[in-house]
Amino acid sequence: MAIKVLTTRKFKRNSLEEAYRLLMQLRAAATVRPGYISGQTLIAVDDPYKLLVVSTWTNRKRFDEWRATAKRREFSKRLAAVLETSEHYEIFYVGEQEPEWTEVT
Repeated sequence: MAIKVLTTRKFKRNSLEEAYRLLMQLRAAATVRPGYISGQTLIAVDDPYKLLVVSTWTNRKRFDEWRATAKRREFSKRLAAVLETSEHYEIFYVGEQEPEWTEVT
């Protein structure tokens, strides 16, 4: 089942040029990975140093494989140098997965 991964990053002041360069390289590397569908980068209206990346993957396994690659781990290290706080990930199912508490009519 497809998933959406929401990755929040808060960058240090005076680091946006380097941060955007790294994020563009990271996105380019992800796009050729098996299971990658799409990605979008959102910038907080009230805080240009806070970014939310929404990526779509065919399933959790493919995303986990990507996160475990040496290339992704290297990008994480490089990004850490310009981050004010740690990256934060949230993963959501797309579509058919229903919570147990819903009742379909």
